[in-house]
Amino acid sequence: MCITFVIYAVSFVVVFASVGGDETLAGVFAVVMVFGVLIVWPIAWEVGTKGRSLGKFVFGLRVVTVDGAPIRVRHAAIRGLVGLVEIVAFFGTLAAGVALASRRFQRLGDHLAGTVVVRERGAGAERGFAHRFVPYPGWEAWSARLDATRLNEDDYRIVRSFLLRSRSLPPDAREQLGTRILDRVLPRTGHERNTADLAGWPVDVPLTAIAAAYQRRFDGVTLA
Repeated sequence: MCITFVIYAVSFVVVFASVGGDETLAGVFAVVMVFGVLIVWPIAWEVGTKGRSLGKFVFGLRVVTVDGAPIRVRHAAIRGLVGLVEIVAFFGTLAAGVALASRRFQRLGDHLAGTVVVRERGAGAERGFAHRFVPYPGWEAWSARLDATRLNEDDYRIVRSFLLRSRSLPPDAREQLGTRILDRVLPRTGHERNTADLAGWPVDVPLTAIAAAYQRRFDGVTLA
């Protein structure tokens, strides 16, 4: 957001100087810049980077939906528009107050958009997999049998985001959300859900095995 303000300020000075002091024309340009720099640009950037502004990239953060999925235009638009009020109009005090009162540090825009900011381990590594997922003991063979070639990047992002923040969720919510994610991704691995396989195991266990199988697609590691 600070970078956005700098861009806006520099652009305003340049445009105002170029219109030769015409206040009407400068006003029109100012409105266009407010719309473009403070609304369109942040939304487009956040969608294009799948939830990572420049500041979030530096600090290893990403915006995802509360289900752990990548954000869409709708989510970014709500966050951006609400941000004009809670961040710009109130100089960030409203956003900070709401976030501090939130268990998951969500500002008002996050609550309305259904999003949350999560910390990624190994920020900046998309294919390097700075965070390695290793199957739980006894699940190595189960993971090795999975066909991860039909899992796409969004599937992996959802599983990864859930696993990295699952311990911060209440147990009931963690199991419910994890089960929904498992029901989505497991059939794509060619493995139909078998209650005998999964009975009694926390949902983190098979999801970790799935994440490990996906990573093996890119590093050639084969489990013994």
